Amino acid sequence: MGRKANPVVIGAFVVGAVALAVLGIVIFGSGRFFADTTPFVMYFSGSVDGLSVGSPVKFKGVEIGAVTSIQLDLGEEARIPVWVEIDNKKIVARGAGEFSRDPAVLKEAIDRGLRAQLNSQSIVTGLLFVQLDYHPETMPTFVAPPDAGLNEIPTIPTTLEQAQQAAGEIIASLKKFDFE
Repeated sequence: MGRKANPVVIGAFVVGAVALAVLGIVIFGSGRFFADTTPFVMYFSGSVDGLSVGSPVKFKGVEIGAVTSIQLDLGEEARIPVWVEIDNKKIVARGAGEFSRDPAVLKEAIDRGLRAQLNSQSIVTGLLFVQLDYHPETMPTFVAPPDAGLNEIPTIPTTLEQAQQAAGEIIASLKKFDFE
């Protein structure tokens, strides 16, 4: 009939096929290989305890991205750069898709009050997410140098941090008050 099959060749073929299948699942199964995303950085000055890589980024409750990296910057003032990726396919209508590609559109959104803020996903678990929304009453504070070429979105303190700051100011003013 024919030659006897070589077990080494058959084994190498099977191992190669399994390796290709695993590689295909990793690359194509995650969906990130073909994803159209844009990176942004946000510098938070308060605690990010409860925020983790993979936490959602939402705009008015709509999930549009995810946290990709959390770092620590021990410069003049300790800040925490949080890197996120925004899915460009989730931002549509009226040129909003250019938000992440065109720096002029991003600047216009920031001028209208676009800010990032940490919010609680669940009071029970303490997990946080990044909330993007318009807060025109706040002034933007940038940390990265203008020539760095980063897509930076300014941040505002959490509601709890704002309440703590207000309470601190009230206590400080009470200490100055002469009760006699």
